[in-house]
Amino acid sequence: MHQLRQGARLAHRAGLLAAILTALTASSVQADPEPGVASSDYLPSRVVAVYRVEFGLLGDIGFFKFTSDLEGDDYTLSAQAKIDTAVFDYSGKMSSTGSIHAADAKPQRHEFGWRQKAFLSKKKIKSLSIAFDRTGATGVEFVPPEDRSKKKGIVHVTDEDLRNVLDPLSGVLALSVGDMDRPCDRRLPIFDGKQRFDLVFNEARRGRGGNTVCNVRLIAISGHTKGEGADSIINGKIEVELRPVPKANILVPYRVTVPTIVGSAVLASEKVEITLPDRQRIAWRH
Repeated sequence: MHQLRQGARLAHRAGLLAAILTALTASSVQADPEPGVASSDYLPSRVVAVYRVEFGLLGDIGFFKFTSDLEGDDYTLSAQAKIDTAVFDYSGKMSSTGSIHAADAKPQRHEFGWRQKAFLSKKKIKSLSIAFDRTGATGVEFVPPEDRSKKKGIVHVTDEDLRNVLDPLSGVLALSVGDMDRPCDRRLPIFDGKQRFDLVFNEARRGRGGNTVCNVRLIAISGHTKGEGADSIINGKIEVELRPVPKANILVPYRVTVPTIVGSAVLASEKVEITLPDRQRIAWRH
């Protein structure tokens, strides 16, 4: 039972990591846009990616779906996740809005709502919203209200921690502007409304069919309880396998593996649909 409950905790976290790592334009655009060119002229106008979630001996336990829409420089992102096991049910929805200019994604608002029910416990229904300005995150609202500053042993989030951060879905956009030849050379500052952490990417190896495999370390900065940060769940380095899509000039996360103390959680690409600026479509299934 303890292992299943630990697995439930990770399933929740894996869904969040998927929001960061799932495909939009994923790893990089090969060339920088010229000044005055709208983002929608060189980035896909719409991306829909569906992943199945697998966990250790439990096998297929749910799905994660990510959708992005881009108009001019303004983006709208949404995601939904569903985890269903014998001892734990979880469903969550996320949405983010903001703008992207050249190499910078600037979130404006992030919403996250979730329901969960564990064996022999009450159903929990919660939501949060994060407001941003040009300097970073400016405020979080919880429903029902929650004062995390009073939580015993918590590493408090400072104003400095919130400067120039990205919400999990806007982190996807940050992956879309970089060096195509060095897709793993990046560090993303993420704030999910509760915890502030960095995702640090490094190239591990070349994969099948020209894919690139990145190691990803999740570094807890603040907002977590001492002794219960990422290291208490993740046992090793996260791996993200990126698949090149030459016609779209992008890389798409193909497979995400999160090793844990009770088994590995895997997000495996099932279906991806990309709509290019000229309305041509690229799609595949696995």
